[in-house]
Amino acid sequence: MAFLVLLERLTPVERAVFLLREVFEYEYAEVASILGQSEVNCRQILRRARQHVSAMRPRFAASEQKQSDLFERFLSAIRTGEMKGLVELLSKDVVLHSDSGGKAIAVPNMVQGSDNVARGILGGLKKLVPTNLVRRLTLVNGEPGLVNYLNGKPHSVLTIDVSEGRIQSIYIVTNPEKLSHVPDLPDDLN
Repeated sequence: MAFLVLLERLTPVERAVFLLREVFEYEYAEVASILGQSEVNCRQILRRARQHVSAMRPRFAASEQKQSDLFERFLSAIRTGEMKGLVELLSKDVVLHSDSGGKAIAVPNMVQGSDNVARGILGGLKKLVPTNLVRRLTLVNGEPGLVNYLNGKPHSVLTIDVSEGRIQSIYIVTNPEKLSHVPDLPDDLN
């Protein structure tokens, strides 16, 4: 999920060059031909795209245990509505990303800053999130995550990125198309 967010921050041309060259391993001549650019320009675009991607990644990866502990403290602070405790878990420049694909409830823009994110999460829970969700901790792309179910169907997925002992990014996906691969909640757990 974090990688997809990183790609969304690139310009369309940067994203195309990055994906064609780095993911699909096209030669520069092929990339240039596809995009109607010169090879030299494609090399420069790729260099800039790599710089953007590198700049957006956390400098240090948190250990699995530390990330899991932080995630559980984060969920506890949300559950109790403890604003101060929640803010203390967030980096000052934390960013909340939400993706509804225009087909579900989500914050339309990124929310930035620990106070804004904490207020947004706690306020959003009261106003936008159904109270009858069933929550399940799980691994999402190998990281601690939370899947929320409504009437046994996936409603949302929440994950975080951790840097230097604090939450750097929060990702909430409510887009039904992106949740289609998440299995339904088994009947005996409803």
